[in-house]
Amino acid sequence: MTPDVFRADLARARAAIEDAAGTKVTGYRAPSFSIDQRTPWAHVELAEAGYDYSSSVAPLKHDHYGWLDTPCYGFKPLADSALIEVPVTVAKFGELKLATGGGFFRLLPAAITDFAVRQVNQEDRPAMSYFHPWEIDPAQPRVAAAPMRTKFRDYSRLGAMAGKLLGLLDRHAWGRVDTVVAREAVRLA
Repeated sequence: MTPDVFRADLARARAAIEDAAGTKVTGYRAPSFSIDQRTPWAHVELAEAGYDYSSSVAPLKHDHYGWLDTPCYGFKPLADSALIEVPVTVAKFGELKLATGGGFFRLLPAAITDFAVRQVNQEDRPAMSYFHPWEIDPAQPRVAAAPMRTKFRDYSRLGAMAGKLLGLLDRHAWGRVDTVVAREAVRLA
């Protein structure tokens, strides 16, 4: 997207969500962590639109996304804005970084996500994870013509997802994103 197309999409999506939910939208998550070194202008657009935070950066290298050189914890992407970027938590194994949400969480052992949460919590920082609603629906329709790699990423271990999420909730303390962002804002002030 260009900045103009992104700005229009932000306004349209925010209005639709606010109308449906009856509450103000203060956070943003870009599809496929698409805010990266190619689109740093997106943070400017989010700040100008009045968002408090974004969780749109994956501080790792992946074949579809990733901004390896960004911080692994909450940071201010713009010096002149209160906007906070809260990247997805990664498990760090030396130079290797693995994301902790979505397909990574579904496909990899839960111990990797637990390890990542403990890593960031030891630094007194919050963990940020995610999942897609379709990932808790093992009966979802399948796209037969999808490439094998896509089928593996999208359909493997769907039946395990709900249990893995419940276990993750039981093993760690979690909070609302707006509360976490407020805490990070104090830290970054």
